[in-house]
Amino acid sequence: MTRVLAVYSEKGGVGKSALSAGLVAAARKRKLGVIAGDLDPRGTFTAELGISAEDAPAFSMNDLLALDPQGETGLAADAFAPASEAWSGVQVIAAERALANRETDNVAVGLEFRLRLGLKGVVEEGKVGVLDLPPRAGGKLVTSALVAATDVLIPATLDEDGRIGAAEALSTIKLVKDLGMNPDLRVVGIIPSIVPGGRSTLKDAIGEYLLETYGDLYRDDLVIPRHSVRQHTRFACVPITDAPGREAQALTDVYDRILTASGVEA
Repeated sequence: MTRVLAVYSEKGGVGKSALSAGLVAAARKRKLGVIAGDLDPRGTFTAELGISAEDAPAFSMNDLLALDPQGETGLAADAFAPASEAWSGVQVIAAERALANRETDNVAVGLEFRLRLGLKGVVEEGKVGVLDLPPRAGGKLVTSALVAATDVLIPATLDEDGRIGAAEALSTIKLVKDLGMNPDLRVVGIIPSIVPGGRSTLKDAIGEYLLETYGDLYRDDLVIPRHSVRQHTRFACVPITDAPGREAQALTDVYDRILTASGVEA
């Protein structure tokens, strides 16, 4: 089964776009085709994949979500823009600031189903989709991605923002499932993100809270460590898999294991 992975937290600064980029890099290393969709109007994910605001494609995520949900399937391919050479083989559905307008789009019903319709038949065997969601409480952009996804990952820093972001994301996911919009959506887990080395009273307390509250949903077997190489690769707009050194390899390894946990076959 092909997978479309949504990366979501209702708090910013928890490593959401970093996880999205890491999953794209790991999938690319596996020689999988990757479709990367950015639903955050700030465009952080789009920029990291080497598409600047000046090079924005004529047809973007904003345009895709403006289409008639009763219309033709598979139109996401029309919005594909190739990522930069460093990310060769990755097709991007880019974000732009105007994407924020879709939150108040009341012209046509069913906006929340447009992305799923657009991706139908596009994420084929040998490909994986990665959707980077905005850090907000529900809304049409978040719901569009959750309706289109097969699986959702929730990165959480081990602090109060991480805890709140995870709890609120789970509430939104539950609502989408309970309303029948995507009842089969699977939560891969709450992924500890940007975790510093050493012991910390707060880090340990938040980790214990998440484990006690969410049980097996808290994936302390998939900890994403905080390493400075991540910021270097983001600045250079290159995949973590291309960076040298032990820190880059540690991040590459955990992103690959998260892919496997998400049901993406090697």
